[in-house]
Amino acid sequence: MRKSRWHYAWFILAAVILIRGFAGGGINMTSGLFLSPVSKEIGVGIGSLSIYLSITSVVMVLWLPTAGRLINKYDIRLMALAGAVLQTLSFASFGFLNSVYGWYLLAIPHAMGATILVYLLGPILINRWFAKNAGTMLGIQMAFVGLFGAVLQPVTSDIITQYGWRTGYFFIGGITFAVVVITSLVLLKNKPGDKHLLPLGAESASEDTAPGQIKKDQLEISEAAALRSASFYLLLFFMIAITGIGVFTQHIPTYGSMLGYSVRKTGAALAYASIGSAIGSIAIGMISDRIGSLKTCYGMIAVGLAAETGFLFSQQSFAVFAVSTFLHGLVTSGIMVLAPILTLKFYGQTDYEKIFAKISMGAPIASIVLVPAYGFIYDLSGSYRTVLIGMICLLVFAAVCITVGWKKRCTNEGCPSWREKH
Repeated sequence: MRKSRWHYAWFILAAVILIRGFAGGGINMTSGLFLSPVSKEIGVGIGSLSIYLSITSVVMVLWLPTAGRLINKYDIRLMALAGAVLQTLSFASFGFLNSVYGWYLLAIPHAMGATILVYLLGPILINRWFAKNAGTMLGIQMAFVGLFGAVLQPVTSDIITQYGWRTGYFFIGGITFAVVVITSLVLLKNKPGDKHLLPLGAESASEDTAPGQIKKDQLEISEAAALRSASFYLLLFFMIAITGIGVFTQHIPTYGSMLGYSVRKTGAALAYASIGSAIGSIAIGMISDRIGSLKTCYGMIAVGLAAETGFLFSQQSFAVFAVSTFLHGLVTSGIMVLAPILTLKFYGQTDYEKIFAKISMGAPIASIVLVPAYGFIYDLSGSYRTVLIGMICLLVFAAVCITVGWKKRCTNEGCPSWREKH
């Protein structure tokens, strides 16, 4: 087996950081900056324009299973290039539009590309190339997504202010397209076998193991078997419940205002949430590698309970509100880190891409349903108290789902159904 000073897995990690950094931290995290200036110029309400974001979430739910199968079938470089064309060029094309219906139409290819570049590419490549410490690597690349967003958001805001929103779309879409294409062509490799390597951390595999493959004593569950198992649906419900906690971030400014805190204080609290998310991305991955994913899930749920309970008493003190937002940020960071780790633990590598794509449907489903639901509850009651109590119930539901799902997870002997004991 050929060895070198730097395993190529580190170049894959760098490529994932660049691609997800610009596609997620760039395009996704700057989208909200365009809503107000665009709505004013084309003469529609922000609510009407925001419908394109809902269309994006719906398309992601429908497209994720197909995207997972395509990534499993075709070279990752080809899929990354397709994602670049679909997401980045659609985003840049927003700058040419004058009717809100154009955003609705382009939301479809935009969502298809984002599904590949933001949701699937990173976790799939890291699990292909890192046999050990995959959780830490997932956390690192998620932290960089937030870091790229922190840099590109003020840059984009300045461009919109000085040169207009059309130039902002052209700039972010164009630079992301260039970065993704160049990175895909120069750095990406489909699997370790393409470089005659084993995944990093699997060098101890026996000599008769084929290049790019791990020992055959590992879990091998087909997509068909996974979809018939109880654990698949319990894991999907777990993802929906945890994402349902994370999406409350969009309501934190309104909740802070309702409590009587100034825009400046609420903005500071959001910064604490961002810091918590950045720290949590790396910490959750590292902790999972050391104590296991189930204990990490329990820890994350406990932190979530502390955060939502703190929100209930945040009117008493801004310090309580700020700490709660920080803890809330820690929880939201775990969504994209734990999902690929749990999928691998439950089903192995055989059909990992296909199964993970379906598990990932939980995140956009929660966004579609719960973001507006939280808003409607607030509109009807004038308070977020019911929402917060509901989120505590969601966390309890998440704990039940992951506990039962873990007991019913698949083995090489098969996958337990609802009535079978494991």
